[in-house]
Amino acid sequence: MTPPMDTITIANLRCSAHIGCKEDERVTAQTLLVTASVTLDTRDAARTDDLEQTVNYADLSRRIMRVCENSTCQLIETLAQCLADVCLEASPRVSSASVEIKKPSGVKHADYAALQITRTRRAPL
Repeated sequence: MTPPMDTITIANLRCSAHIGCKEDERVTAQTLLVTASVTLDTRDAARTDDLEQTVNYADLSRRIMRVCENSTCQLIETLAQCLADVCLEASPRVSSASVEIKKPSGVKHADYAALQITRTRRAPL
């Protein structure tokens, strides 16, 4: 029987990154809004009230912000993949991760440009 999957979400985390394909975009850091969700079974954490049995979302938030700040990516697609990897590495309990990056300065006459991806942990060979 498949265990239930619960979702932990960090919504619209304000991150700073030098990102973009055009040189003028990369001169100053841009604000990105990152939403990251991880799926896992949280029953052990609920039963034991033990943070080690789940994902520490404060720690995950700091990791996401650090990856964005240190990124040399041009594309939000590349950065989203890096962030999904960070989410999957947050705990061996995480079975999948979804990342959405909103780039408010992405399109001149729009609120933002965005990309959302979902990645699943690969089973060991």
